[in-house]
Amino acid sequence: MNKKFAFVTGASTGIGKTLISKLLEEGYNVGGGARRTDLINRRAVKFSCDLADIDSVNNLISEIKLKTDRIDVIANIAGIWHQGDEVFANKDFASFSQKTILDTYNVGFTAPALLIHGLLPLMKPGSVIINLSGTFENGARGWLPYFASKRGLEDFTFGLAQELEGCGIKVLGISPSDTATEEYIKLFPGDAVNGNSKEFVAESMYKMITEAENGEFWTIKRNTVLKRGFHS
Repeated sequence: MNKKFAFVTGASTGIGKTLISKLLEEGYNVGGGARRTDLINRRAVKFSCDLADIDSVNNLISEIKLKTDRIDVIANIAGIWHQGDEVFANKDFASFSQKTILDTYNVGFTAPALLIHGLLPLMKPGSVIINLSGTFENGARGWLPYFASKRGLEDFTFGLAQELEGCGIKVLGISPSDTATEEYIKLFPGDAVNGNSKEFVAESMYKMITEAENGEFWTIKRNTVLKRGFHS
């Protein structure tokens, strides 16, 4: 029997890179998508892509289909909340450039929707789609484009879970609070001390893949699963 195949976005760093390591450890073949393919786990199939560019997303879908005829897991992790050392937080909405707004929407919402749309025909009963959001404990103020992209992804996740009910394909959402990824530690060293570890979030995602029911959302804070339930 062929190994299961998982595809992960945001594969070059943080939660995405850590989840790839976990899936490889559990015996999956894994594809990882990122702009910096040199940073993706060397055991993964590397896909170069810019999720902010729709043509690049469509090329990615075509390339994945050339590499595999089955998709067992899609994990949408990528999001835009900074660029280099500039953090897209504590900013008035009017101060964001149009490009930043559109890129953030594309990476956080449009690209995941198109990837699922394009790869769904390769998914069979037992397959899993898992989308990463955030807890947004302080609301949307200061980072509205990122907030809107991820909240849109949450609603899409909820709707897709309804649509696929009875098909045997699980659609799941996970919402961790601040997580101590490499970039987060660099940009918010004080806050990172009390954040989730990227390993705990990745382990929780794998646990969801293996245990959760269709439509479940999990909320994580300080390396604790605070809530297991359904979207409300």
